[in-house]
Amino acid sequence: MASTAYYEKIVQEDLNVGTSTATIKNPGGGSLTGTQVGLHTFAVTQVKTTTTWNASSIAVGGMEAKDVTVTGAALGDFAVASLSVDVSDLTVSASVTATNTVTVVLANNTAAAVDLASATLAVLVFKSA
Repeated sequence: MASTAYYEKIVQEDLNVGTSTATIKNPGGGSLTGTQVGLHTFAVTQVKTTTTWNASSIAVGGMEAKDVTVTGAALGDFAVASLSVDVSDLTVSASVTATNTVTVVLANNTAAAVDLASATLAVLVFKSA
């Protein structure tokens, strides 16, 4: 006889500010309560900077990287980036690659080359220690 297990998400990690709780019915009886936490919960401080980025046309399967100086960034910190334009299904990633340096990468996994307009690049670093 096959058994079926039912699971519900009761803990969520995201970039929202604040914390909250969620309670669900436990299939085995009673209830379960989880706490929603954001990345900021684990961060000691936050550092943000902006700059202009006029990425070149990125070929299918290609990528372009930009190093951004973020004073206080250190290896092991969390980094996120955003652009002020529609990124046309490009993947945007950011990571601290050296002291005071965040590398932001635009990767093109679409079926055509993409040439973005010049944009404001915002980089946010969450200090982990």
